[in-house]
Amino acid sequence: MSEENQVNSVLDQHKAALNKYREWDEKVKQLLKGRRTQDLNPKDMDAYREASTNRDAAYDEMRHLERQLLDDIPGASTATLPRVRFQTPQNTKEKK
Repeated sequence: MSEENQVNSVLDQHKAALNKYREWDEKVKQLLKGRRTQDLNPKDMDAYREASTNRDAAYDEMRHLERQLLDDIPGASTATLPRVRFQTPQNTKEKK
């Protein structure tokens, strides 16, 4: 598989995970509808736990896929990077 096809595949997976996240997030919002979790009856609380667990799993999947996309971009990695030294007037003065 070419690199472009791999990237497109990861993008498609990310889009699917994003859609799953949005669906589960909407279910969480509908279950709460201005209520607090302690106001939910036991049946709604079970549904809330399932929806929030699935929403969190979709979010985690999205972040892992984003990491795959960003790991090959210089400076986008979370790894330790060399310190950037910006040009300042003191640094740019020519020595005579």
